[in-house]
Amino acid sequence: MAVDNRSTSALFKRAEQLRRWTDSETNRQEISNNKKHRKVNFSDGCIFLASCAAGDKQEVLRLLEKGADIDTANVDGLTALHA
Repeated sequence: MAVDNRSTSALFKRAEQLRRWTDSETNRQEISNNKKHRKVNFSDGCIFLASCAAGDKQEVLRLLEKGADIDTANVDGLTALHA
């Protein structure tokens, strides 16, 4: 297929795609402005294990001062000592 034919084919396919979108149910739905700010919160134990595994000494010390449990284990039963 020549470059010119490919360009024409791509333009035709895009025009067809836009026509289908215009006729679709999704296009007719109300636009919702969901401004909820989603935030993931991890437990101190999870952060402690990740910090130990990463070798982040400052974060480990901060968490220990905050009262993090040094015996925290992951789902496999591994503690920070294993990291």
